[in-house]
Amino acid sequence: MAREPHDDRVDHLYQIPLDEFTAARNALAKQLGPDSEVKRLEKPSLAAWAVNQIYWRRRQIHDDLIEAAESLRSTYRRQLAGKTADVGAAEVAHRAAIGAAKHAAREILEASGAGTSEAVTTAIAETLDALPGSEPSGRLSRSLRRVGFGALEGMAIAVRPATKAKARAPQDPAAREKAPTDHDRRTGEAEARERAMIRERLRFAESAEREASAAFERARRAVERAGRQCERIEHELAQATEASAAARTNEASCRIALNKAIAERERLAKTLE
Repeated sequence: MAREPHDDRVDHLYQIPLDEFTAARNALAKQLGPDSEVKRLEKPSLAAWAVNQIYWRRRQIHDDLIEAAESLRSTYRRQLAGKTADVGAAEVAHRAAIGAAKHAAREILEASGAGTSEAVTTAIAETLDALPGSEPSGRLSRSLRRVGFGALEGMAIAVRPATKAKARAPQDPAAREKAPTDHDRRTGEAEARERAMIRERLRFAESAEREASAAFERARRAVERAGRQCERIEHELAQATEASAAARTNEASCRIALNKAIAERERLAKTLE
């Protein structure tokens, strides 16, 4: 597809710091006129912006991820079509590519001074797992989430006969009665699709579990730090309370001495009258 004359300027919007996006978009829309689609461009979420930057700043990491994702989907298709497919190896390669992209996203966010909350980290991981998506690379506006086996929806699933003898069995009248019916084949295909979807969801659940485990560990360490800080504050509070009590006692003594000094001054002043 041919690029529009202003595509480079639109690309630039997705490369600049996120807090500059709205002003730059509005300025470009004003330049291009009231009919421009640019003014309707949505400001990316922080997670989408981080993933966009992988495309613009770490292109090789992005391309490796897309290649691994497409290879994984192709492997799933071969498996569902009844062909030999090394799904395990494809999944390992895809997970490694996602890991490298997540690391790059964290570096980019840290360099930009943006925070990396658990919600943002999770959205980045889900988006990387869902790539490639329908939006142009480098122009994501929202985080993505792949649900189930969407990329393979509508595929015909091959159910292999157990043996060649069974495949030829319908030619035998006695065996024909035991041959799989259309309903049996549809049931088998549905079961195969369901197993494939469960396997895909399991992979996503394992990824979510790893993210949750890491978040729990960070939260546990934060609780420990907060506990130590509370102990330190309680100790300082006890010391401050003791110091306050001592200061009040000293204040009372000083007030008594002051009152005595005032009384003595007044007495001496009267003797001179």
